[in-house]
Amino acid sequence: MTAAHGVARSEQEPDVERISQTERSAGGRAFKRLLQAVAAIVVLPRLAIYALATPFLGKNRAFANASEGVGRVPGMRGLYLRQAFYRATLASCGRDVYFGWLCAFSTPRAEVGEAAYIGRRCGLGLVTLEPSVLLADAVQVLSGARQHGTEPGRDFAEQAQEYRRVTIGRGAWLGAGAVVMADVGSGAIVGAGAVVTTPIEAGNVAAGVPARVVRAAGSESPPNA
Repeated sequence: MTAAHGVARSEQEPDVERISQTERSAGGRAFKRLLQAVAAIVVLPRLAIYALATPFLGKNRAFANASEGVGRVPGMRGLYLRQAFYRATLASCGRDVYFGWLCAFSTPRAEVGEAAYIGRRCGLGLVTLEPSVLLADAVQVLSGARQHGTEPGRDFAEQAQEYRRVTIGRGAWLGAGAVVMADVGSGAIVGAGAVVTTPIEAGNVAAGVPARVVRAAGSESPPNA
């Protein structure tokens, strides 16, 4: 992230804190780059274990195990380790992505854009997160809506599987606990706990189970109001 936080309490609303974003100083940016360089070295043993495990477990399984392991590391140490690990292993990954504690990916084919924010306990499949996407805590972005077949007479473990890439557009915001199985357009907002099964167009606000558009882009009123 490129901004620092300033916290102010309102005298009229004493239980409300308003956080402003301020630009990081040149010294702060340099120190951050130093920490990222150190993390790129510290993460090398994890990358080596991942590489050694891949021929035995397969790439996706080895990657998922490594992702869960690096996800468990707490604090700022964990953040910088995750940045280094994912920049080395994902299909593409911005330099200044925030990877929260216990977030995990299931496939190295995922893509994450610059300045994306991924909160704690997020789970991500075959996804593209465009720059400046914000995922609150416990968001799940799945590899499409129909990953398992439903052929009669066969256990689910034996069904054919189909994974489809889900794209979250630039600057979109997914609220805490949302489950997303379809594309979300740039600048769209998905409410906390919503379940997205069909695409949400750019700029729209959606909420509910299943998610429905509650405010269209450029409108102050709900659809059909």
